Amino acid sequence: MQATIRYLAIVSHDPERLARFYTSAFGMRELGRSGAGDISVTDGGYNLSLLAARPELGPPGPRQFGIAIDDRAALEERLQRFAPHLALQPDEGGLHRGDYCVTDPNGFAIAVSTSGFGLNGGPNPLPAIRHAAMCEPRGDLVADFYVNVFGLEKASLGHWSATGRFLSDGTTNLAVLGDAEETLAAGKKVTIDHFKLGLTHFGFETPHVGELIEQLPAGTRTEQRLDRPDSRDYYRLWDPDGNHFDLRVAGAWGGGE
Repeated sequence: MQATIRYLAIVSHDPERLARFYTSAFGMRELGRSGAGDISVTDGGYNLSLLAARPELGPPGPRQFGIAIDDRAALEERLQRFAPHLALQPDEGGLHRGDYCVTDPNGFAIAVSTSGFGLNGGPNPLPAIRHAAMCEPRGDLVADFYVNVFGLEKASLGHWSATGRFLSDGTTNLAVLGDAEETLAAGKKVTIDHFKLGLTHFGFETPHVGELIEQLPAGTRTEQRLDRPDSRDYYRLWDPDGNHFDLRVAGAWGGGE
């Protein structure tokens, strides 16, 4: 079974404004809209769905990520083998949601698509999304779930710790970050990445970070990540809704830092 992370969902009170930001700042293009006001944009490899805020979607901000698979029966067999208490549940489908949904060991929903989230082919040239991060307790159990059920690979074992486990589908670096309690117990500083559980942020790679920073829309908040190696080419940015995401030089997340 082939499984690739190809979907991110953000709940917003103003999807139109967010769509303008991501298309102008990162060259993404619009995939389509729903009658409810949802807008999906893409870099060619990801469907970034900006969902109009409504009660059933929860609070504004990053909501969930999604995995495209090519064999539903194989996924169901893996669930039966490694997580028999879980099952695929039907979702709304279409461009803005997965065809199915399943929860991880902490109960956070993962969108699952057998139709590629409306995308064709592989990743397009940079800038493109190459990183997603979630904050959850019981990180080893969560990481094993993604390895066993979806076939993701453990990456960057040199950085593996109680505060961060890194997985890969071959293109995207998926970080499973320890929650605030685990982070403090490990003697680490609690940061913005620990303010909420579940999907917390994502990241773009680009060939030339400095050039892209200079071309960002006026008023875009940026901050160099001085707490990371090679901080000259490692930035944290905030979109108009206040959602934070990272920007790094091409190939940087191959090391899982």
